[in-house]
Amino acid sequence: MTSRERVRMALNHNEADRVPIDLGGTCVTTMITTAYNKLREQIGIQNGFARMHNFAEQLGYPEREFMKRFPFLDVVAAGTNFMKSDEDWKEFPLSDGSKCLIPKFINLEEEENRFLLKDDNDLVLAIKPKDSLYVRQTYWPWKGLTQIPDDYDIGIIYKNMWATPLPPLHLNVFNEYQYQLFIKNIKELHETTDYAISLLVGCGLFEPAIFIRGLVNLLCDLVNDKKRVKNLFDLYLENHLRFLDRVLQGVGEHVDILIFSDDMGHNDGPWVSPDTFNEIFKPRYQRMYDFVHENSNCKIFLHSCGSIMEIIPGLIDAGLDILNPVQTNARNMDPVKLKKEFGKYLTFWGGGVDTRHVLPAKTPEEVKEDVKKRIEILGKDGGFVFAAIHNIQSDCPPENIIAMLEAAYEFGFYSN
Repeated sequence: MTSRERVRMALNHNEADRVPIDLGGTCVTTMITTAYNKLREQIGIQNGFARMHNFAEQLGYPEREFMKRFPFLDVVAAGTNFMKSDEDWKEFPLSDGSKCLIPKFINLEEEENRFLLKDDNDLVLAIKPKDSLYVRQTYWPWKGLTQIPDDYDIGIIYKNMWATPLPPLHLNVFNEYQYQLFIKNIKELHETTDYAISLLVGCGLFEPAIFIRGLVNLLCDLVNDKKRVKNLFDLYLENHLRFLDRVLQGVGEHVDILIFSDDMGHNDGPWVSPDTFNEIFKPRYQRMYDFVHENSNCKIFLHSCGSIMEIIPGLIDAGLDILNPVQTNARNMDPVKLKKEFGKYLTFWGGGVDTRHVLPAKTPEEVKEDVKKRIEILGKDGGFVFAAIHNIQSDCPPENIIAMLEAAYEFGFYSN
């Protein structure tokens, strides 16, 4: 059985030979680059530097050599088949003293103790202190306004650090030359590997609005100014549908999973009530999800952090196929309850190991026990792809990451 076949069986809620395994197959199931550097050293990958594809979150996709060391990995991100030449990258120092490569198109200015992330017009969008693991957003176009404007240039809604693209979204699919390159590289990945292929499309509503308005302002807007919020979301929706149409026309038959992202939860619950979700978010999600299902065989994968149990029924009604990261260490996200109530309708992609309390702090043997327990709960009857709860951070020892992967393979086989 190929990896692609195994993943497709799981997504169709059937038990394959074993639970599919993902580490680095999407932009939300990978590792911060400092953690990946430690892991590369641990397993003896010495050629070149790790590549950081996502500067805003300091994340990288594992290279093909890493995939060969763990041949039971089943998923690859479409972005790994772009920017294959070293000429497309430049060195970047990390906070622990190690180095990596970042895309040359990232516009950085180095100061004594920090890096400034700028847009094409040299507007500072974010700061990366040299001694910090993370990038800090510094510019929100509408954060200082009392309300969402009625008239604005459409470009302003994408003017924030999170709009810094990661491959392959550095290509403009509405430029014919770049569109053909986009198609060529993803088609090549599909034809030359048997991995399941994921493609980031984003297509959020809540998060993009936070990135220009600020969280507190947007939460107030959702209560006091619903009309303007809906108008803004409808503009996002129009742009998303136009983008999805172009993507699906070009590579719909070569991609298995489309990665949508909209963090609707925090540690103790969803950011909005179920009523607000069903009124404002659900119908717009449904239009996108229906469009994908009507025009391709791709599955809809939504990355939504936190405690979101209360809005999962609305996500299912909207047509969601896959939920990630399955943050079982948040309130009211018990994996037994999730599987029992929603396992017939959703594939859980994540929840495979506790990245808050277990992976960074326990022994390799304890990591393996946590993985085994979670596979027993979430893997029954298919509908589960093993992945950690969100991206692995710098405090996770490499031996624990290896133990996680080994356990996912060892305990993931079905009895049939």
